[in-house]
Amino acid sequence: MPTKIVDLSARSKIIRAEPFNAHFWECTPLELKAYLGKPREFLRRMGIGLPADCRIETTIENHDWLGQEAPDFDGENDTVVICNVGSGNVARHAYRVISYAHDRSAIGEFKKQLLHKADQQQVKEKVRRGKKRKAK
Repeated sequence: MPTKIVDLSARSKIIRAEPFNAHFWECTPLELKAYLGKPREFLRRMGIGLPADCRIETTIENHDWLGQEAPDFDGENDTVVICNVGSGNVARHAYRVISYAHDRSAIGEFKKQLLHKADQQQVKEKVRRGKKRKAK
């Protein structure tokens, strides 16, 4: 079963109001293989229920690297982790999953420039400085 499952719609009232779902999860190469074999069942087991008429589209961003590090998606390689972001359904009949494989040691190694603080819902609007233009 995948780990670190996050419903981004639940985390953000802004995303929650939009006409789509947004999710994140981590999985192993063996779990990704199971997902690729039966994606609808895999997502359902995670709690993501999709109607029968909702197509599922998947992109593996670095498939070649994953193939080198975990040939045949074997379960023996515990250094490879696959991060997945899925979005869609609700107002559109598609659920898109983007998968990115990387070495487990990369977790927490990169400093990110966040657009806003964790306790904020969105980027604050910048106050325009200076005089307002007069309409001509």
